[in-house]
Amino acid sequence: MYQLLMGSCEKVRWRRLISHNKSSPKSLLISWVVMWGRLPTLDRLLTWKVVDGNVCPLCYGSLESVQHLFFECGYSAAIWSHVLTSLHFNRPVGQLDSELIWMVRAAKRTGDRFKLLLMLFVECIYGIWLQRNAKVFTHACSSPQDMLKRDQIQTCL
Repeated sequence: MYQLLMGSCEKVRWRRLISHNKSSPKSLLISWVVMWGRLPTLDRLLTWKVVDGNVCPLCYGSLESVQHLFFECGYSAAIWSHVLTSLHFNRPVGQLDSELIWMVRAAKRTGDRFKLLLMLFVECIYGIWLQRNAKVFTHACSSPQDMLKRDQIQTCL
């Protein structure tokens, strides 16, 4: 009966990133919204005519979108690069889509380093979103180094 009521639906490829992750619930929620492409970034707000411009408030170098914010922006790329280096992963930071593909593969691994990687990926997304909001609403933002020194990211590193 349950299957009949639910109908057939495809499983999303990133389901293990959320369901098997020990990150904070807030981080998991924001990451879930990011993966569905529903985060209210400036490009989406501009189409709704809520804002006038959509320049990234973290780098002022490009238009803000989910793809830019995670991890094309120099601010977020610096944070994610530091996390990867701390966990001894020698790879360049890619766009969100390529990082998600890599994370989906990592989610299938069972080692502690990969579990920590999944947690930090979600925590980085949340931390970057918090810093972006702080810059938009209070015009203050921590540097990538300061962000890495505090919050839950430092606890894991």
